[in-house]
Amino acid sequence: MAFCNQCGAQLQDGATFCPVCGAQQGVAPQQAQPVQPVQPVPQQAQDNQDFASKAKAFIDNTADHTAEMDPNDIQQNKTMAFLSYFWLLFLVPIFAAPQSKFARFHANQGIVLAIAITVASIMSSILPWFIAWIFWFVDIAWLIYVIIGVKNVNDGKAKDLPIIGQVRILK
Repeated sequence: MAFCNQCGAQLQDGATFCPVCGAQQGVAPQQAQPVQPVQPVPQQAQDNQDFASKAKAFIDNTADHTAEMDPNDIQQNKTMAFLSYFWLLFLVPIFAAPQSKFARFHANQGIVLAIAITVASIMSSILPWFIAWIFWFVDIAWLIYVIIGVKNVNDGKAKDLPIIGQVRILK
């Protein structure tokens, strides 16, 4: 007398399929692999990923003028361009490397950042404290823009900063 490999039901001699569960007989039963339950991604993690991808797109989707620059100019004037993002140091590349398109490009962005942070500082000092705290966000934005600008210089890129990158003070 034979029994089903799957469900244990009694089989007729020579049966190739179980009449109860339909399992094929005569072959070793397959070991059931434990199924890992699919863990749903928490909504907060999805929101964080969505925010991160939107922030990256916001930063990356700016005009890139690197192709207009001479590679030798970029390599030789990275230090000058780097200085452009630190408040009044934007003056150094203007006077030390006046012929460098790369240094002038980044000096222009440094000027715009310096103007924005100066205006924000003045506004936060003359407005009442309960309104002035809003300008602290400008300080945070300034720091983020400095990081983006320095990264672009380090990568040898002449990319506009988001929002303010199109403002041209230097030609």
